Amino acid sequence: MNRLFRWGIMIALLILIGSGLVSIRLIFVEDKDVEVPSLVGLSLIEATNKLHSIGLSARPDMVDSDKPRDVVVHQAAPAGEKAAKGNIINLKVSRGGALINIPDVRGMQFAEAVKALDASGLKLGSVLRVPDQMKPAGVIIAQNPASPAGVISSRMVELLVSEGKAGLSTTVLVPDVKGQEEEIARQIIEKSDLIVSRTAQLESKLVPPGSVVQTQPKAGTRVQSGASLTLFLAKAPVETPPAEITPTQNNAPQNAPAQVPVQTPPQGTVPPVIPVDQDDAPLPPSSVPVIPPQTTAQPSVTAQPGGKTAKLRYQVPPLSRALPLRIELTDSAGTRVLQDRQAKGGEYISLEAPYSGSANIAIHLGGEVIWQEKYE
Repeated sequence: MNRLFRWGIMIALLILIGSGLVSIRLIFVEDKDVEVPSLVGLSLIEATNKLHSIGLSARPDMVDSDKPRDVVVHQAAPAGEKAAKGNIINLKVSRGGALINIPDVRGMQFAEAVKALDASGLKLGSVLRVPDQMKPAGVIIAQNPASPAGVISSRMVELLVSEGKAGLSTTVLVPDVKGQEEEIARQIIEKSDLIVSRTAQLESKLVPPGSVVQTQPKAGTRVQSGASLTLFLAKAPVETPPAEITPTQNNAPQNAPAQVPVQTPPQGTVPPVIPVDQDDAPLPPSSVPVIPPQTTAQPSVTAQPGGKTAKLRYQVPPLSRALPLRIELTDSAGTRVLQDRQAKGGEYISLEAPYSGSANIAIHLGGEVIWQEKYE
């Protein structure tokens, strides 16, 4: 009897010990460890719910990616790995949008590099200029991020720009911003250590309205760092019908522009030429050089008693397109128009106009007065 009792106690103890071991394992081991599921490709909400269902938490980190927005692209703990309940799993989640490959702008001129970045949909970041014995002034030495890297369009690209050899650091080259929108042009100019002091409009068919036609000083000119520039912005040309010419003689035909013929220069003479850079769009009339005094018209007295005649010899400066030309004469009888039409670059004009008392002739090109002369 005692023997059976002892065996019964031993069996009961073994059962209790086994149950305890199983409980300890369930409580302290298996209940604490779970298998991390695969989360890559799931939405952030799906991944978070999946982790919560097994006792884990998610910590998302938004990153640049070509995957759709809010899609998990990476998980810190690999799928299948054991993790204790309550642990936090770091997830990288896509911000959305395609990545842009950064162009290699090293070796380009600064303005050319900014255009290349803008064409790629990227923005210009900080610009550092340093002396360089090997690279000419204005050339890109390095960039950050380097090419080829994939970034989103909001990423700023930093540039290291050469100032040339020592001693040239106080001067900079005016960048070529022709055809750029005003905002981009201002950005390029300001990053070149220059200032846009004013803007002006200029009729042009070469670039879209609102885009830069040219700068003053022109692109490629070396100026002091911090110098001011003028931006000339394109506006659509206004087509105006040619006005009728007022006759200057009583006996002239009613429909004929009396004494205002456009002639070729007399043989053996050289008409005055106003130099204009033909590689650029024409300067606005206010920027066209004034005709030198020795080439302007001089008054002469005609054979008519008491009458005077103003003689004008003028050559239109070289232009990339025709501009409105208007010539007015003002004397004691009032103001009359001698010519009002479109003039081509290089065209030679010769005219004579009678006047009484004293007179003033004004030449308007592109809507601005570019020259005046008084006759006594």
